[in-house]
Amino acid sequence: MKVFFNVVLFLCLSISSFASGLSAHRKAHESYEDARRRHTFSQSFTIPNQAADSLGRYVSAERAKRPLKNLDITLIPDVGSYPDLEREFFYVRDTRFINTNDTSFPRRLTWMYPDDGCYARAELAKNELKAHNFPEPKKLFVFGSLYAPSKNSATGYVQWWYHVAVTYRVGADVYVFDPAIEPLRPLKISEWNRLVGGENSQVQYSICNPNTYDPANDCNQPNPVSGEVSLGEQKQFLGAEWDRLLHLKRNPEKELGDSPPWLSSAQ
Repeated sequence: MKVFFNVVLFLCLSISSFASGLSAHRKAHESYEDARRRHTFSQSFTIPNQAADSLGRYVSAERAKRPLKNLDITLIPDVGSYPDLEREFFYVRDTRFINTNDTSFPRRLTWMYPDDGCYARAELAKNELKAHNFPEPKKLFVFGSLYAPSKNSATGYVQWWYHVAVTYRVGADVYVFDPAIEPLRPLKISEWNRLVGGENSQVQYSICNPNTYDPANDCNQPNPVSGEVSLGEQKQFLGAEWDRLLHLKRNPEKELGDSPPWLSSAQ
């Protein structure tokens, strides 16, 4: 009976862990495969090895990955106007909608802590864009030994085994909202691919349902993560973002407040 209880407890903890986003962080000199294995808890509990079928049954975001050239961009909503797209990019980049214990200092999404938490940023960005009466975006996942330059890292770069952001298109042009990499404008997918290291290593992509939270979730028909869960997970990175700016000898009260660095860069 005790053994049965322990097995049930392990499974419940594992399932509850999957309700939280998988860390995207990749250690120095760690391969995509090693980072993936480390973050999926153990070799005995990995992302299900299933593939999509004609009936649209379960396929994880990670298992749906394919080369960039093989993506079906018609799955991505076409918003029709680049000025509208740019306006909404600025909105989700700049809006301080995260309430904290300091009611006088709401926070933005953690664009200045690119190391991790992309799953929560993408989810909350999706929610905010939808609430702002903009079409619901798709989630764009990228997988591989990713390497992105960043002024918000002490090393000048960050490394991931996966990364995710929201995506739209205007006609045949696919754009990614990812101020953690480029805060000045939406990136064309070719630019995003270059900035995450796609020209120097083999990376693959998946276009998933707006509610797909992390690589373990169903790419096609996921169970939505509650706003409370994604907000709670994003809040876990607020302190790290503040401390990162202190470590870089910058002013977090200024940059996380009314004077983020991209506003001066745009002038």
